This record gives sequence, structure tokens and C-alpha cells, in this order.
Amino acid sequence: MTTEATANKALIRRIFEEVIPGGDAATMRGLFAPDWVDHDPLPGQPAGRDGAAFVVSTMHTAHPDLRFTIDDLFAESDRVVIRWRLRGTNTGPMLGRPATGQPVELAAIVIFRIADGLIAERWAGWKPGRSPQTHPALTAPVTPSA
Repeated sequence: MTTEATANKALIRRIFEEVIPGGDAATMRGLFAPDWVDHDPLPGQPAGRDGAAFVVSTMHTAHPDLRFTIDDLFAESDRVVIRWRLRGTNTGPMLGRPATGQPVELAAIVIFRIADGLIAERWAGWKPGRSPQTHPALTAPVTPSA
């Protein structure tokens, strides 16, 4: 493995083991290129570095006890692929929905492109039923109309 690939893997590992679980939006912002492009943003996510900070704030506010399990982490040249699972308890609002108090497990495979030591692009594929938009524990119950 090249030095570049090793450094890129370390960057992504840091984000999922330290930065997001710690709720550190300022550090997250500094790890992304100013013109970072998220090809699969969360609803309401702003563009650029503000979007990276939004992801940390959103995920950490909704699940302050969140922890990631890194199932796979691969790197080649400027690309890093991670397959992860997030576990936590939904004790805060998530994407406009109130907290449910329920345990949550989200899962995704994500590809990052790294340029000059910063994240330049991201593509995410969520496991069906395990995305922030579709997880049953994050979806407020529907009240039938009378």
C-alpha cells in the first residue's frame, strides 16, 4: 500500500472513530476541502464544509452515544471505501423528527475521494431500512386520521 493510501485510510478512520462520535464539527470542517461535494447529502445539508459540520451536528445531536463499527476499509490512490455500522440511541431530533428514545443501527458503504489530504468528494450507499431517512426507530409514528 502506498503512503498516500495509508494516510487517506487514517483520515477516514479518524472521522469515524473520533470526530463524529465526539461531535466535533469544527474538526470535521477542517478535514474537508472548501469546495467539497457530497453526492448523497442528508436532507437540508448545506454545500461545502458547512455540510460536513452539519453531518456531525445532526448525527451527534440525534444519537449522543453513537459508535461506529468499521467492517471494511480499503484505499487505493485517492479513493477510500468504508463499510460501517452506527449504533446509538435516538435521544435527540433527527432531520426534523422528534427523538424516539429507540436504539438505532444505521449502515452504509461510502466512497471518499481525497485531494491534498482533504476530503473532496463523497458517495454513500445506505443499507435498505438503515438510512437516516428510512430507519423505523427514526420515523415518527403516523397517527391515523379520524
